[in-house]
Amino acid sequence: MRILKQLTRKKNAFFRGIKFNLINYRYRNKPARKAFDPAAVRRVLLLRLDDKVGDMVVTTGCARILAERGYQVSVLTGPICSEILAGSEFIQQVYLYRPRMSLNTLRAAGFDAVIDFDDVTNYERFKLLADLRATSVIGFNKEPYKLYDHSIAFFDGNSHISLRYKQVVKLFGIVDDRPYHYHLPGCRHEREKVARLLSQAGEVELRIAINPFTASEDKDFCRHQVATLVERLHALPYRVCIVMVGRTEKIRQLGLDMALYIADSTINSAVEVIRSCDLVITPDTSIVHIARAFDKPMVAVYNKRKLKNTGLPGYHIWAPGYDKAKQIVCEEANVADVAIESVWPVIKEQADRLVAALAVNLKKLI
Repeated sequence: MRILKQLTRKKNAFFRGIKFNLINYRYRNKPARKAFDPAAVRRVLLLRLDDKVGDMVVTTGCARILAERGYQVSVLTGPICSEILAGSEFIQQVYLYRPRMSLNTLRAAGFDAVIDFDDVTNYERFKLLADLRATSVIGFNKEPYKLYDHSIAFFDGNSHISLRYKQVVKLFGIVDDRPYHYHLPGCRHEREKVARLLSQAGEVELRIAINPFTASEDKDFCRHQVATLVERLHALPYRVCIVMVGRTEKIRQLGLDMALYIADSTINSAVEVIRSCDLVITPDTSIVHIARAFDKPMVAVYNKRKLKNTGLPGYHIWAPGYDKAKQIVCEEANVADVAIESVWPVIKEQADRLVAALAVNLKKLI
């Protein structure tokens, strides 16, 4: 049975490769690329097909800038990112992406430009772009593919991911010297749930969010690390409240009695926990970028894994990238193997500094 599945996967990959070459062959005689004319664009569709929250959070900065300049900005994405965008005033429409979905509604919207932010090159992606029939298709690192009317080169392993989105803004002729910000509307219902949860801790001097898990096991904290952090944080000479971030069943399995968590947690639960806490502790995942959206003090632990599609160093490109965040890049292949002693001094320094600042502010009020 296993051999049959392997053969099926190889067969499917083989035929996808053929179809990928055919769709590129279809555009072989497309006229040479012309300079992009933003004046001819009114409706813009942003693609975030992989439904990755971190990518979507960073995309919100670009979306808002375009919307502020009068463009009608919509997004095609998955269910989780659709949830996190609900209530965004600068997004005109969020379309739910499904493989092999009907594109009639999207084609009827008459998008003048479609922006594909990913480095993905496969048949499914290219067929979608071709079938959308947008006036202009914009992508990154797609110079060899004539399906794309405009290709923006971005191969700098030392540049933060936000610079990729600034290149789109620049392509549209927008001069914006402000720092690049992310924007999350949040959810009032989840905010109220978080407020009720935090009230269980009573009066505290510091509220700390800990996110143990990512989408990759090599980036996850292990239970011992989390339990040790919780124990040490509660041993500090001031009262703290610790809230765990993540899927409820995974957090519950940790069995941590000295930390709170949201029952039936959603992505907007995580957003509201981060918004409500004073300090965030997390490995390399979307929580990093949610914390940046709210300019929260943070300690983020990264390993040195490279990005799948480009081989560029993720710990540079996807670094927190703001002043209140402290990034720790470990040499261990698995973050779970990092000794607590390697990260604890940075966490304690952040916590102590926040409590000291709170004391100074209270004195000023007296």
